[in-house]
Amino acid sequence: MNDRPAFYDFFAGIGMVRLGLEPEWRCLWANDIDSRKAEIYAANFGGDVFRLGDIADVRGRELPGHADMAWACFPCQDLSPAGPRLGMRGPRSRAFWEFIRILKELAAEGRRPPLVVIENVAALLRPESLAPVCEALVRLGLRPGALLIDARWFLPQSRPRAFVVAAEEGPLSAAAWARGLAADGPDPFSPWTPPRLLRAFEALPRRLREKWVWWRLPPPPERRPSLADLLELEEAPEDAPWHPPEETRRLLRMMAPSHRRRVREAQRAGRRTVGALYRRMRDGEQRAEIRMDGLAGCLRASRGGSSRLILMVIEGKQIRSRRLSAREAARLMGVPDGFRLPLRYADAYSALGDGVAVPVVRWLSRHLLLPLARAKEVAYARHVSP
Repeated sequence: MNDRPAFYDFFAGIGMVRLGLEPEWRCLWANDIDSRKAEIYAANFGGDVFRLGDIADVRGRELPGHADMAWACFPCQDLSPAGPRLGMRGPRSRAFWEFIRILKELAAEGRRPPLVVIENVAALLRPESLAPVCEALVRLGLRPGALLIDARWFLPQSRPRAFVVAAEEGPLSAAAWARGLAADGPDPFSPWTPPRLLRAFEALPRRLREKWVWWRLPPPPERRPSLADLLELEEAPEDAPWHPPEETRRLLRMMAPSHRRRVREAQRAGRRTVGALYRRMRDGEQRAEIRMDGLAGCLRASRGGSSRLILMVIEGKQIRSRRLSAREAARLMGVPDGFRLPLRYADAYSALGDGVAVPVVRWLSRHLLLPLARAKEVAYARHVSP
């Protein structure tokens, strides 16, 4: 099976990108700085290709073979609206520039992968962040384009993420146009290129807009599982027991009137309704905010209890609440039940919230990355033919 395209997995975490790419792809090398994530990665995939440590200590010559793609999910704290908003100049974003350094070292050896994927929070599309990322890729001889993909099209979780996909300029980028994988302009009807992305593109310097690629993906699947489908609602999991009634009442008291009204409307409906609740600070006061649209809010890696998703199950007069279990959190990320999770709840929840939704990776691979990898072989064979 060595004819499968190969990839390097930077900032691999527990291996959720690999879950989405395999078996069509094979991983040559992976890394992460977190030893607890490394243990889970090894428990599920083995440790042969994993390198534990700071990316600043990695040198291009250490990476094996010739990969067709490099995937990087660099830390998001400097980009996230919940963080200090330091952008690509922040200390955590330093990891991206180390990634670029390694690509340069691979290029000097003639081994820079012809495909590069960078995934991060949607705030990556702010002009002050997107421009330096695209500039770095263009200087490496790559043509970048971006997609904004929300996991809600595949899973009952609202999780918009930016994916910058860059292809080597020359035969490969030309093949992308020839195969209908790329276009000169955005598809106005595509959910993957919303107005936010169009504004980000318009804010780029002209020299970067001229290198931009508008990637094409088909519409999302028509059906996705419901939130209730992924939950254990009859008997609570061991790591997520039902709250005592007083705790549920406390959460209800923390709701603003509009959110309490949603609960009352669900009670009057009489059928079982599952709400997804987060506690947030609003004007210096902690509030419980619930959504009843069948989607969970975005899972996050923060370890604070206020950032963890709480389930509220409403059946007539009965209202129960509990936290999301680790296995339920994994299902919300598209991770199969056979995947081994950390034993500690906090470690599992954090690792999952730090990852990328598996079905999103699979969709992007099936409809863009894998066709590009196959087009590369044809394009380069023609390029070198007499």
